[in-house]
Amino acid sequence: MGTKGFAAFYPMEKSQIVLITGCSSGIGRELLTIFNRSPFKIVATTLPESFAELKRDPIAGSERIWIRRLDVVDYPKASLIVAETTEKWGAVDILINNAGISYRSVVEDMTVDDEQTQMQINYFGPMHLIRECIPAMRERRSGRIINISSVGGMMAMPTMASYSASKFALKGASESLWYELKPRNIKVTLVRPGFINSLAFRKVFYSSKRKETQGSSPYDSHYENMTQFVEKLMQRSPCNSESVAKAIFKVARAKRPRLRVPGTTDARIFYFVRRLLPRFLYHRLLYHFLPGIRQWGK
Repeated sequence: MGTKGFAAFYPMEKSQIVLITGCSSGIGRELLTIFNRSPFKIVATTLPESFAELKRDPIAGSERIWIRRLDVVDYPKASLIVAETTEKWGAVDILINNAGISYRSVVEDMTVDDEQTQMQINYFGPMHLIRECIPAMRERRSGRIINISSVGGMMAMPTMASYSASKFALKGASESLWYELKPRNIKVTLVRPGFINSLAFRKVFYSSKRKETQGSSPYDSHYENMTQFVEKLMQRSPCNSESVAKAIFKVARAKRPRLRVPGTTDARIFYFVRRLLPRFLYHRLLYHFLPGIRQWGK
């Protein structure tokens, strides 16, 4: 069923105000295309340095889209955008926390500042926006909160500890929110995409310590093997940003959305593998299949 089919299946007359973070590229940019139709009005946020580029995009000319500069760690600005949206169009009906970054560093190489940056963007920022939007949703007894997580928030991998920690945190908070807000008819969903066919692997962050020790680090083989491994999986994935955006749109339109939704086919497979295998066997198998594992530590 296409996106037009979703809208036809769940017809609504009242405008729905959608706040989406991280709209400059990837999933966020695809979400703008999908939501750019009646009955939606979209507040699209992007990093200040990406604002000019997004404004040049033809979709920026839509009367349904209002583009705003926002770094999600700027809490006063995030609060201001929610307030200005309410004044301009009305209270936010659907919040989609899509903005995020990924550090590719082993635990020993992460610094306190790097850890703070990872958690601020992937966890504290989304939670602040959620707190800003909840009161109006609670008063109306209506609203949706969609948090974009990752299979990294379900199963951890080497060189991705801090990223996984941020997504595990978002998972725990989303589950608590589901219990807290369900009696008030506010729907909470955690969408967990797996590997997406894109060039996002080129946009990962490395800790400051990793940059200083590259080529002489005892973890060089970890980085090299895992980087190649992740790139191959992403390049071979049948899912892309558009297909994940469509899955998110379906959640936004569902009458009874589930708490946890896989964003890609492999995410569904990973979920059942993680759930059905005994823990000792799961960890042993995962360790065995890590690329170049026999060379690690030598």
